[in-house]
Amino acid sequence: MIKFFRQIRRNLIAKNPSSGAAKSENNALPTGRYLKYALGEIVLVVIGILIALQINTWNDQRKEQILEVKILKEIYSNLALDLVEIKQDISIQDSVNVAGHKILQFIKTEVIPSELFYYDVSKLRVNTHFDPNKSGYSLLVSKGVELIRNDSLRGALSVLYESTYPYYYRYEEERTQFKVHQINPFLLENFNWIPSTNRFFPGLYEISGEDYLKIKDDPSFVRFVNAVVHENSLVQNRAQRIESSIVKIMVQLQKELAINENR
Repeated sequence: MIKFFRQIRRNLIAKNPSSGAAKSENNALPTGRYLKYALGEIVLVVIGILIALQINTWNDQRKEQILEVKILKEIYSNLALDLVEIKQDISIQDSVNVAGHKILQFIKTEVIPSELFYYDVSKLRVNTHFDPNKSGYSLLVSKGVELIRNDSLRGALSVLYESTYPYYYRYEEERTQFKVHQINPFLLENFNWIPSTNRFFPGLYEISGEDYLKIKDDPSFVRFVNAVVHENSLVQNRAQRIESSIVKIMVQLQKELAINENR
């Protein structure tokens, strides 16, 4: 590129009427023409450097854009899996709440426990465990979150992975501790645990007719069931917020990927 500009400059000097007869580059040049020649060389070098820098900048920007798209696609794929899992968790939490209400209704009207009653009681100890996929976000952090040019999207991802997910995890942990210290001891004290091959309910809690009549009229059992439903509902409420956040960010990701494709 510099050679190209240098040749043009030489041609202009050769054609300049004030330059007199063309001289060889090896001949001595008058001071004025020498300064012009030296200045021209400097200008050409500067132009060459600026062009090279601009090309490097364009190349770097292109590489960053390719990496950004790759990471955004991976995050989108991760969130799609997270959405499926959180929906499943919400469905399970629904079944726990329904089981609790059915138990309270059952003990009001029935004097003999049934198989369905045992299943509903067993559901009270079920709690979910959300394990989000973070490979895309981890890659983003390693490369620098500023790689994502969309400020709104970058902020939403940071909030989801750095705040919303960890906060939900604490809710799940509290539910787990409640199960360990409250639900399991109560059920083992008042019911007989029967192992089961059901992958969702590995054990059924049965009770004799005599013991059933005791808990049926025991206010502490009603308080116990209500407490289980309450704790489960708190976690479910957070799970529904997670679901909403994921859906919104996935829409943002789709739009950003579409913009990148058109750049």
